[in-house]
Amino acid sequence: MDARFLPLFLLLSFALSSENITALYLSWYKDPTTTMTIQWHSDCDEDVIHYQRPDGQKVTSIGSHQSLSEENILIHATTLEGLEPNTVYSFQINDETTSYTFRTAPANLNTPLRFIIGGDLYLSPKLFRKMGQNLAKLDPLFAVLGGDLAYAIGRPLNLMSSPAHQWFKFLADWQETCVAKDGRLIPFLVVPGNHDIAPDDYELFFNLFAFPKKELYRAVDFGTYLSLLLLDTGHFHPIEGRQTIWLDKALEDRFQTPYLLAVYHIAAYPSYYAYDNTASKNIRDNWCPLFDEFKVQAAFEHHNHTFKKTYPLKAGSKNPAGRTLYFGDGCWGSSPRKTFPQWYLDKRARKNNAYLVELGIKSATITAIGISGEVLDTSSLNPK
Repeated sequence: MDARFLPLFLLLSFALSSENITALYLSWYKDPTTTMTIQWHSDCDEDVIHYQRPDGQKVTSIGSHQSLSEENILIHATTLEGLEPNTVYSFQINDETTSYTFRTAPANLNTPLRFIIGGDLYLSPKLFRKMGQNLAKLDPLFAVLGGDLAYAIGRPLNLMSSPAHQWFKFLADWQETCVAKDGRLIPFLVVPGNHDIAPDDYELFFNLFAFPKKELYRAVDFGTYLSLLLLDTGHFHPIEGRQTIWLDKALEDRFQTPYLLAVYHIAAYPSYYAYDNTASKNIRDNWCPLFDEFKVQAAFEHHNHTFKKTYPLKAGSKNPAGRTLYFGDGCWGSSPRKTFPQWYLDKRARKNNAYLVELGIKSATITAIGISGEVLDTSSLNPK
């Protein structure tokens, strides 16, 4: 071959053999201190992750994939196990040369834990990106996404792409926007919302996320210091019945955990929707008494597209000795709505927001962050 054409030949060969990764996202479905689940979309049928242990040993982990045939895309998932807590890992996908990094969660609060919670994300991609960029500057370890992530089903008229393409756009934007200051990928935990999944429209959701079974409510335990109760406000599982029975047992088992936080989509104490709507009443009847009994410090609610914080509540009443504060109200990337006065609302505003949670051994701080990175409100929580 003529040497003049060699560089072009090599470039074309690389382009043809290189994997087309269109989305890369991380989460936890097992212990956050010792595992990480890596998912990506591509047109390649290999499922290999290469990563390096702290001692320098190189490890290969092989996962699996499934096809979205109508989209000509493969969704890959590989779970790395046996990792060290509070440790940065670098990894590559298949034969790619690009390296990515993530950090595992700490095993205890000798290292404080910082993460973000927010919902109703991608109704406005522009607002989503602005909020995400400002939240990423706060250097969270991970995010909890409280429902209505991509607005993939039951979409408003201004979102005309197919459900799959709407998810693809959201996931690609997350990978590009929500990156920590040191370049780490920020994992997220998924909580379902009414625009994510429905009892008759669920296959795409479960194809995209690596839940071990078709069950969305779960507890994610960080060592013995934090339990996140991630709940489904009737979008795939009913609020009452089996889920409430599970929640009762899950909270009983974790009663000694210093920090108990609940995250779900529809608000028990809404700031825009009617107080007596069916789902809100169901949550107050079924879950809130358990929050009181087992001393859940905070519940993070969404769906209303506003900013709110309640007074301490107990037994459905304002109570200075009440244990639970209800934060919300789901306005990461949606246009803020007007709020309405309610007896339980301490703070309310027509503002975009998400929450920065900082846990320490002696106390926790919950900070509401606005669209430009400004502080809207700060609260303190005590461990049990």
